[in-house]
Amino acid sequence: MIAELDAPRSAAAPNTKPKPITAEAILAGAGVAVEAAPAAKKKRQWLQAWTPDDFIDFQLPLDFKLMGDCHLTRGNLTVLGGWPGVGKSRAALGLAIAGARGVPWLGHAVHSRFRTLIIQCENGPYRLKEELKEALGEDRLSEWLRITPPPAYGLAFAEPGFRQELHDLILAFKPGLVIIDPWNRAADGDKQADYRGALDAVFECLPEAMDDKPALLVIHHMRKKSGDATRKQGRELLHELAGSYQIGSAARCVFALEAASNDTTDDGVVLTCCKNNDGTEGAPSAWLRRNGLFQAHPDFDMDGFLGGEPVSRGKRLPFEDIARALRGMAGETRGAAAGRLVAAGICERSRAYQILKQLDANIEEDTQGRLYWRED
Repeated sequence: MIAELDAPRSAAAPNTKPKPITAEAILAGAGVAVEAAPAAKKKRQWLQAWTPDDFIDFQLPLDFKLMGDCHLTRGNLTVLGGWPGVGKSRAALGLAIAGARGVPWLGHAVHSRFRTLIIQCENGPYRLKEELKEALGEDRLSEWLRITPPPAYGLAFAEPGFRQELHDLILAFKPGLVIIDPWNRAADGDKQADYRGALDAVFECLPEAMDDKPALLVIHHMRKKSGDATRKQGRELLHELAGSYQIGSAARCVFALEAASNDTTDDGVVLTCCKNNDGTEGAPSAWLRRNGLFQAHPDFDMDGFLGGEPVSRGKRLPFEDIARALRGMAGETRGAAAGRLVAAGICERSRAYQILKQLDANIEEDTQGRLYWRED
């Protein structure tokens, strides 16, 4: 069952306990001016020591677990990594929309509806206007979503004023999730000290009370791919995050988003959870970039993706070989047609779907989505 946002907390009852009579109060009543004493600075508490009972009896917020098997939890850091152009920002927007509507995000259940604040400096008003129109439709979700246009001074987490402003914005809007996009604009460098300092600055922006703490999602880049054709998979993808290991170490959960193939016309992606400290990672899943929520890729050959080598970009395939594999096709599903191309050794399944899209002159599709081959 999806939990609704809690109603605003009522104001606390006034304190009726009499105030003690002080020397300052007596002097003020006699008309004597008194210089205000400087407020005592609250001493920072560096450490706390809890007993086992303290931990066992600790009451977590009812909406502590926001999404998945602790893939997104209040007060903790989740990372969404991927190579440029794969759709990380769109996937993050999809998570914000899924949180507002209480629907699954890329196969992971949303347990409690939540507001989202996106702190970003990548996309301007034009890009966001077009993307939001497509993703939201008539339901604008204005009570659930806030997005920053690119800030004039960037993601200046090193500046106390920036941190205070973000802290106040979080307290006022009360998001369940804060997204930072991209991480390399929040950290001043990619060394261990740069990442540690940036992480400390980000967490300093969060409210102290657990009920008010949002989950954090950081959008991050992966390392530049080497000439090694071996595809990393599963937990190995954690080590592909760019820069210092600090970001992957600090995160409770890490997702990797990859393109399904090197074909620039292929809009398929694969999502893998490569780390989840508080739950199970789950199996990788395939999706098609559509609107903010994406669309499942039901015919995707995951075994071929995980076991095969990347398809060379720009590789041309002889039409006659394709025609020979598809000739005689009469009323087959798109998945079966793609299987013909794979079985003939022409290409991987992820590229086979793109080839089928490009054969409009030779393939007819009926109202049930069945495909028929025809000769020119």
